[in-house]
Amino acid sequence: MSKFIHTFFAVFISLSAIGNSGKVNILGQVKNHSSDPITITYLNNQKLTFTELDVDGKFSISAEIEGGYYFLKYGRNTIYIYLNPKDELSIFFDAKNFKETLVFKGKGATRNKYLAKKAEVEEELTKDFEAFYKVGETVYLKNLMKIKDAHLALLSQYDVERFFVKEEKKSLEYERLLNIQNYKSNYKFYLGDDIILSENFYEPIKKVNLNNDKDYKKQLYYRYLVNSVWSKRVDAAPNVDEMLNVLRRVPSKELAISLVNGFYSKITIKEDRAKDYLDLIKRVTNHQPFIEAVEKKYEKIINSKALNVGDASPEFSFENVGGKVFSLESFKGKYVYIDVWATWCTPCIKQIPYLKELEKRYHDKNIVFVSISVDKKEDKDTWKNMINDKALVGVQLFADKSFESDFMNAYAVTSIPRFILIDPQGKIVTTEAPRPSFDKTKTLLDELLN
Repeated sequence: MSKFIHTFFAVFISLSAIGNSGKVNILGQVKNHSSDPITITYLNNQKLTFTELDVDGKFSISAEIEGGYYFLKYGRNTIYIYLNPKDELSIFFDAKNFKETLVFKGKGATRNKYLAKKAEVEEELTKDFEAFYKVGETVYLKNLMKIKDAHLALLSQYDVERFFVKEEKKSLEYERLLNIQNYKSNYKFYLGDDIILSENFYEPIKKVNLNNDKDYKKQLYYRYLVNSVWSKRVDAAPNVDEMLNVLRRVPSKELAISLVNGFYSKITIKEDRAKDYLDLIKRVTNHQPFIEAVEKKYEKIINSKALNVGDASPEFSFENVGGKVFSLESFKGKYVYIDVWATWCTPCIKQIPYLKELEKRYHDKNIVFVSISVDKKEDKDTWKNMINDKALVGVQLFADKSFESDFMNAYAVTSIPRFILIDPQGKIVTTEAPRPSFDKTKTLLDELLN
């Protein structure tokens, strides 16, 4: 997950008037609140409105809207919501345990209760990466239909308006198509291997109209699908000039902006073409804050790539839950498998069961598993709660300055989850270790420890 996902372009994108418009009222209260505001954004992450909390954590929002899907954000937490004019929605949650304590009440609550439950159902159905992804094409497509059918069954249990049912059924089909489009990249992301797919596998994508402006503005998964198709076209271009030529063929300004914003995530240590994406961004925008952020990220990568296998690892010195300070030197004499994560990072949390499996498999071997949170200082209690709630094992540490900690800067940690492996002498085995869910991780550790 990216260190941060922000829109760097100061470009206003107006939404076409689709359906009824009118005022929505939202109020609520945040327990254990911080200074973060409640923000509602469009699907393109442009801000619709925001409000600060009072001393008791209470808030109230009134805004003119078009009926549709939006994001509600609080700190690092984001939920997908559906608002309709004349909604009188109440929202309550505990900032230390956001998703588990989220409650909706009032007019418009039922739609959003469904969306929250839908996310839970999907997480449960996809938590076993091998059962979901490591299957043949036919079985994978059946797995996608199981998700869609489960969501449709769930939707039928909620007393929601016909207009929402219509929009949500469309959303479910776009989500299925998006998962077809991204199967290969998701397989690599979660299992660490490449797969070869048949020519017919992508036929459903070829039938989709990629120039539907209405759905691009109103349907999140259609938006992701279109972005994914065009992003892969850009990535397939052999050089920056050809990448730029592909970008020039993008049919809308909003899509082009969204793609360029997405190129920021391509500037990573794992991306062989990070320099190409840096050059491409500098050729398509003169928005200086964005360019400076991209250059800073790229500079971190270059510095990190100066770290070689066999070099002495940069040090760290971080506290555990009880306030005891541990450094890399504390584990000298053992291999150290470092997991850099955060409580808000969904891909990180999905790795937890696999990390626990590794810890159990190698509990009597010469290795220690160290998890370092890059949560912000104000989220330290959330981190402590998650350690207890998920019964996390191994050594749990909290980075002193989040992503700006010296250790994170030395290794150019700009996105998570990130894994690093260090040998008993404190020397680097790999700056980019395979994830716990990868088969190759067990192979690597077996070779080192047996």
